[in-house]
Amino acid sequence: MGEGSGFRRRHRRRVLCVGAAALLMLVPFADHPSAMATATAVDPKTLPITSHLATRLRSHVDYLASPALRGRKPGTPGNRLAAEYIAARFREADLEPLPSLHGYGQPIASELGDNLIGVRRAQNEGDTSRGAPRWILIGAHYDHLGGSYLGADDNASAIAILIETARNLPRLSHHPVLFVAFNAEEPPFIRTPLMGSQFFVDHLPAEIGTPDRLQAVFIMDLMGGVQWEPLRDVIFAAGAEKSPGLYARLKEAAQPIAPSPSPLAILPVGMHLIEEIPLVGQVSFSDYDAFRNASVPFTFLSAGRTPRYHQPTDLPDTLHYERMAWTVEWFHSLVTRMDEDTEPYAFETTRVELADEAASLRPLVSLAADWTTRIPGTSPLSLARMKLDDRWLKTLDTTATTAGALKRLERISIRMQCLLADFPACFLF
Repeated sequence: MGEGSGFRRRHRRRVLCVGAAALLMLVPFADHPSAMATATAVDPKTLPITSHLATRLRSHVDYLASPALRGRKPGTPGNRLAAEYIAARFREADLEPLPSLHGYGQPIASELGDNLIGVRRAQNEGDTSRGAPRWILIGAHYDHLGGSYLGADDNASAIAILIETARNLPRLSHHPVLFVAFNAEEPPFIRTPLMGSQFFVDHLPAEIGTPDRLQAVFIMDLMGGVQWEPLRDVIFAAGAEKSPGLYARLKEAAQPIAPSPSPLAILPVGMHLIEEIPLVGQVSFSDYDAFRNASVPFTFLSAGRTPRYHQPTDLPDTLHYERMAWTVEWFHSLVTRMDEDTEPYAFETTRVELADEAASLRPLVSLAADWTTRIPGTSPLSLARMKLDDRWLKTLDTTATTAGALKRLERISIRMQCLLADFPACFLF
């Protein structure tokens, strides 16, 4: 995941406003089994890997975040090796390259490297009665900071899920599916024309044509980390609220899948909760932004930041691989449901779901405001602020969306995210 330009890594833990606000989507359901929290940080090394799929996911992360690839910085040998590995996995999954690209690679710049694009064609793609095909895109960036920053969670975790989703997702009836590994997401490329996702949108392959041919886009970033027990089996989804049809499918697929429901909870939250920085304004933090700016329906998926974010401690043995495996299975459920929707999803820039946001925040804030179930590292001052937030949320009227309520929710979200990343002085928000 990228961060604001002009901030150096050695100062990152002191950049309180931007760093804390960039943490992602930290809101569990009240009745989720992991709500029995403790103030002890989760040790990912104690989370078992029991399924074959989780083992495969671990193997991808082990390679991509290995010292041999030296952090996959764009333009380096390690970045090229990562691209070759992803292309090989696309071939194994029987993904097709786009003919206009003459292979899986979409060159960004000779000094940076490529985006990697593979396609699973739709069964009825040749039926032109509904016009040109509408594409579903599943994407994640594969670059990282380089050197001793190996980037297991950021973002080998999401690339591993991308690869295994490509292996497991069958051909849909109506929508071809693009699997895209973006390059050049990290600084200094984020929010520039050379950012891989922005380059993709600005230079769409001829087979896609224009952004309005994209039915929906899913961007993954930081998919493996875990720090607080209530968030152990949670992935957060932001942005779908801008598109009512997509949002309805997301909530529908978030329900347990019979007959063997996994513990995974996919929780929708609003983009404004993770982007609005006090005194700064809206700041984007990953590849979803290029698609949002083109009014493409999108969903941003993440498990959120931990204290290991952009640190040398972001290593393969710190990830929750079974949750990553459940996410692969969830994608199968969601995308096959979406295949029934052949009409374009609407996109409403200012749309929010205040009642859903408040309902999701309440149980989390209640846990964080209790000394026995607090987020590890919470100071007495931050705890006092959380108690005030807890009381306010319990009395919030969600029947009318007001600017004041939205701003207060944003401040609560920032404080929670600050605590989860172990930044200092979270009580200031």
